[in-house]
Amino acid sequence: MSKQDTEKVLRIALNFFEGLTVEQFQELIEGNAEIHYKAKEKRYLKEIQKIEREAKHTTDVEKILEGYTKKKLMLFCDELNLLTKTRDTKKVIYQKVADHFGIADSAGHECKKTVEADQWKPMEDAMSCCNSVEEAKDFLLSQDALRLKKDIVVFAKHLGVYVNQRYTKQELLERIVNSVVGSGIRGRAMRMEE
Repeated sequence: MSKQDTEKVLRIALNFFEGLTVEQFQELIEGNAEIHYKAKEKRYLKEIQKIEREAKHTTDVEKILEGYTKKKLMLFCDELNLLTKTRDTKKVIYQKVADHFGIADSAGHECKKTVEADQWKPMEDAMSCCNSVEEAKDFLLSQDALRLKKDIVVFAKHLGVYVNQRYTKQELLERIVNSVVGSGIRGRAMRMEE
């Protein structure tokens, strides 16, 4: 056994003895108690091996661990000796696990961003062809992809329009229309004046 291994074993024994009460320590010294060795059970060995073999991105880690509750994910992290906080979301925990295994995240996010951009591009092009604010507003109201407020917020962020989460759907649509179509109309008006 090397010097480092001996040091580790002594540290483990010391930690064990420090955790005993005075009565437990006295019983051990008098020979009325015994110390038993029990190997730790790897509860998540299958998942760890699967992540090591198959995961290339954070989304792969999410798929492997998707059935786990947050509490089980935190136990999984404990087994890997990863520090987690109770306020960490599942997404943050997945990222920590991916980082632990040296898994890059960028490809998954870039792919998702490209798909989102492709989704909004036709709507953005059609909006820039509108000749009036009312026409643009009617166009946006007719879009199924913008039925929910969260979709409107995502579309606004895609266009680079500042939005506040407290805005109503109507206010959000007005801001988008004014930023995209209204600015185009104002720009054309200024060019005609010159």
